[in-house]
Amino acid sequence: MKFRCRMVDAGAMRDFTNIVNTISRMAKYCVLQLTPDELCFNVGDERIPVLWAVLSQQYFFIEYIMNGVSEQENEIYLEFNASMFARSLNSLKAMARSMKIKLTNKQQPCLTFEIDLSSVASIDSRQCVHDVPVKLIPRKEWPEHKMPDISEFDISLEMPQLKHLRHIVERMKNMSSQLTVITNKCGTLIIKITVDYATVSSHFKDLQVWESTEEQEDRDISATVSTKKLATFLGWDILHPDSVKCHLLHEKMIKLTLDVGDHIKMHYFMPAIAS
Repeated sequence: MKFRCRMVDAGAMRDFTNIVNTISRMAKYCVLQLTPDELCFNVGDERIPVLWAVLSQQYFFIEYIMNGVSEQENEIYLEFNASMFARSLNSLKAMARSMKIKLTNKQQPCLTFEIDLSSVASIDSRQCVHDVPVKLIPRKEWPEHKMPDISEFDISLEMPQLKHLRHIVERMKNMSSQLTVITNKCGTLIIKITVDYATVSSHFKDLQVWESTEEQEDRDISATVSTKKLATFLGWDILHPDSVKCHLLHEKMIKLTLDVGDHIKMHYFMPAIAS
C-alpha cells in the first residue's frame, strides 16, 4: 500500500482544515477511505457511521498517489483520533505554502504531515512535521463503513439558508432534546418542538421540491430526531455550501446532503426517534 499527496492552494487548505476541525468536534474517532479519485471521511456516532464527507482529490491536491491493498480492491481504510488529526493542521493557519500527507511506518502505521511554512521572501526553510498514528482497517470490515444505499425517499426538498436555520435550532436545543421535521409537496418545511408549557415551530415556505412519492403526496411527511444532531450538521455552513437538501423517509430517517461545487459532498444520516 502507498499513499502520498501534496496540497498548495490556500482555499483548498482552508476548506480541508474546516472539514477536519468540524469532524473533530463530532466524534473522537474517524475513518478515512482513500480511493484513486476521492477521500471520504466517515464519522460515527458511538462507532455507528452517520456522516460521509466525500472530497475530490483533483480539487484539493496537485499531487496524489494512492495504491490500495490490491488492483481489484484499490482502496485503503484508516482509523485515527480525529482531534489529533485536527491539531496536526493547526500550522496551516500560519500562511503555509504547502502540505504533504504520507502514509508511513514509524514503529506503527502513521499519517505524516509535512507542512512548509517558508516565507516567499525568505530563503530560510521552515517545516513542521506531525505524525498521527492510524489503524489499518482489514478488508473484512470495509462493508461496515460503506454508505447506506437508500434508493428512494418519500420527499426531497431544498433546505433554507443554513446560517438562519442554525440559529433557530440552537435556541430550540436549549429547550428540548428532540425536534420534529415536517415537510410536504408544496415546499413547506416546519421545525417543531413540544415541551410541557408550549409548542414552538418555525415555518419555511416555497422551498424547491426535488422528489415526492405518489403515496405521500396528500399528507405531511415527518420524522422526529435529536436536536443536537441536527444542530451539529448545521455547523457545516462554515463551508458556504451551494446546495443543501433534506430527504425524508416518513417516521424512519432524515438524510441531509450538502454540496460545495463538485469537490465536496456531505451525506448525514439521522435515524428517527420513535414517538
